[in-house]
Amino acid sequence: MTEPEAPSATGVRRRRAKRGEGARLREELLAAARQLLDERGESAVTVRAVAQRVGVSTPAVYLHFASRTELLHGVCRGVWDRLDAYMAEAAAAAEDPFEELRRRCAAYIRFGLDHPLHYGLVAAGPATEATAQVADACFRELHGAVRRCLDASLLEGDGIALTRAVCACLHGAVSLLLLQSPAVWPRDLERYAEDVAAVACAGARHHADLH
Repeated sequence: MTEPEAPSATGVRRRRAKRGEGARLREELLAAARQLLDERGESAVTVRAVAQRVGVSTPAVYLHFASRTELLHGVCRGVWDRLDAYMAEAAAAAEDPFEELRRRCAAYIRFGLDHPLHYGLVAAGPATEATAQVADACFRELHGAVRRCLDASLLEGDGIALTRAVCACLHGAVSLLLLQSPAVWPRDLERYAEDVAAVACAGARHHADLH
């Protein structure tokens, strides 16, 4: 099936998609949604606005996303993919599982502060299926890092409980700043991320020492 053709926001018509190009159009729609989110916030991400940005008709969007909510689902999943890759890259040079956990924690905070609108959509947006999936995926990744610490006897205790505590520290550190004007944020956000990550991991280790 080919996509309906429509003028873009600049009046330029986008050529009809050929058979098999639907996946490419879907990615273009998601990219447009991310751009609108960055530029004007969640309320600007509408099916009509995304269609105009890409240069297709509104019905063409509905061939890929049944609703605005489903479109936002796709953006949420994409945010997690980027966060997952960011944490994995940060942890790649870690020399032991505890250092890996600390690096992942710092990367989580940096990502949230570097992408406040995206993070807010995932963490504080509507309680949608996609948001829950993103949260579950993030928890699994951090839980895996905690489990590796437990396996190496660098931590002790219940892996789920420890991961919940770590996640609470990370989300709280990001949310605390996002609720305030950037004008009052710490000047050195890298140091802020490293400090909170160190405290979160030290707290997990202290929990082990208490047991």
